Amino acid sequence: MEKLVSESEVVVVRPRIHSAKKRPLEELVPLKTPISAHVDISSLCNYRCSFCFQADTQGMKDVGLKRGFMEFSMFKKIIDDFNEFPEKIKKIKIGNHGEPTLHSEVVKMVDYASKSGSADIIEMFTNGSKLTPELNEGLVKSGLQRINISLEGLSDERYLTVAGTKQVFQEIIDGVRSLYAIKTRENSELQIYVKIADQAHALKGDKDIKFNLSAEEKKYFFTTFTPICDEIFIEKVVPQWADTQLDKQNDVTDTGMYGQKINKWKDSCPFIFMYMHFNCDGTVSPCTLDWPRKVVIGDVTKQSVSDIWNGDSLKELQVAMLAGQRKCVDLCATCSAPMVCVEEDLDNNVDKVIKAIDGQDNLDNLDKNRWIQPNDNDVTPIKIHR
Repeated sequence: MEKLVSESEVVVVRPRIHSAKKRPLEELVPLKTPISAHVDISSLCNYRCSFCFQADTQGMKDVGLKRGFMEFSMFKKIIDDFNEFPEKIKKIKIGNHGEPTLHSEVVKMVDYASKSGSADIIEMFTNGSKLTPELNEGLVKSGLQRINISLEGLSDERYLTVAGTKQVFQEIIDGVRSLYAIKTRENSELQIYVKIADQAHALKGDKDIKFNLSAEEKKYFFTTFTPICDEIFIEKVVPQWADTQLDKQNDVTDTGMYGQKINKWKDSCPFIFMYMHFNCDGTVSPCTLDWPRKVVIGDVTKQSVSDIWNGDSLKELQVAMLAGQRKCVDLCATCSAPMVCVEEDLDNNVDKVIKAIDGQDNLDNLDKNRWIQPNDNDVTPIKIHR
């Protein structure tokens, strides 16, 4: 972790996964309350970033992905259900698959989540394109505590090439500056995190058409945003989205998205022991990266959130992973996110975790596990390029 000092503030240079202290996951399971929950109020996005499934029109069509906005009544039901857990959720994260600021009731939703008392932190993920003074005023006053702003370039031209959209970059700068000014004026605890990738691929054309941030661009990034944010970082483009846009995400190397070391393929995905992801239609995945909704463990229109978290579907998935069968679970088999997007690793503590989650009976009956699919063509673990 580094610190940059602007004229009046100290800005922390670190990846967002290090924004809070963590205990080893193997010491926490089974979690009576998920650590965090992504609530995807909008699966629509105004960008088509080259590395993202949102740019894969045919892929979304092939899996029958239905996109849209979450109804406020469903959002309210999810938030209310969180209060059934014995402890507060650490973070409610609004947005992920789409752009949450496109939702006309985003401020109302943040306000409801904030006042519910069901989480320690209300957080948002955004591309920053809609941060008008009016919206910023609403977000700050609604109680938003953390906002993660992802930049896809540092110029109008780069946005058009990488994200397939006409974006006036100065408007993003102005939006972040406005948000910072309002949160300062209101003495808000809101933390503003701004990040950009070290490399970007062109949306169209050959996969070798890529742009690396130059030393001059990195300096411009830090010089421009350090005075108007609280945390800042340059992330690495990694293959976090499985089965889509693979030629635009780079190979798995010996470092992950946040610079963490990658040593090996992980059989057990840590995400499914920590998180829940609520899609705009009410279906629930145990991981934010299940963009085609192939790993659905429940539906909040039919079940309570706590019933889904403590249900057989999730438990069977966890045991399948611990049994080394991730390669036989649809979508998970080809996913590199457990290596590139997270530091936790349960593979050396399988016996301990199986006992902790009372999973021995499930382990002894893997032939009945709903997630393990016969695979004649065994999936080769993703190669790590060094």
